[in-house]
Amino acid sequence: MGNRARLRRRECGGIAEDGDEYVEVIDRIDRKIQRASRAVPPPVVRATAGAKLGLVTVGGCHAACLEALDLLAAEGIALDYLRVRGFPFGDEVHDFVANHDVTFVVEQNRDAQLRSLLMLETGVGVAKLESVRYYAGFPMSAHHVVSGVKAKLERAA
Repeated sequence: MGNRARLRRRECGGIAEDGDEYVEVIDRIDRKIQRASRAVPPPVVRATAGAKLGLVTVGGCHAACLEALDLLAAEGIALDYLRVRGFPFGDEVHDFVANHDVTFVVEQNRDAQLRSLLMLETGVGVAKLESVRYYAGFPMSAHHVVSGVKAKLERAA
């Protein structure tokens, strides 16, 4: 098969039967993903002066987390906040988790999918990402976030 036919087959989603051709296709997909990370909406960030701990979540937990941040601050627990708004993660998400001693990942998911994605995509070790999950079928409240963060902090002390 000629180069032109091979190129046409790839463009139409055909199977790459040649090793070099396959590598070219996979590298092209990787470039698309990297470009997509610059096109997703940036995260919402709320910084607290001197905070060494972070809290990351997604939209459904946003209100509960904002209220919890205020409640925790009143108890002297300072946290930076980041709400992820898109995937693949942009540089802001990578930098946020890398720059905190511990990041609490708040989500309403039994399997901790956001935490898993953060580990896979940022390369941050499991010890730096603490899971705070609530999935009992009701909306998450600030109480769930506060009690989850405090329980993790007490266990670490």
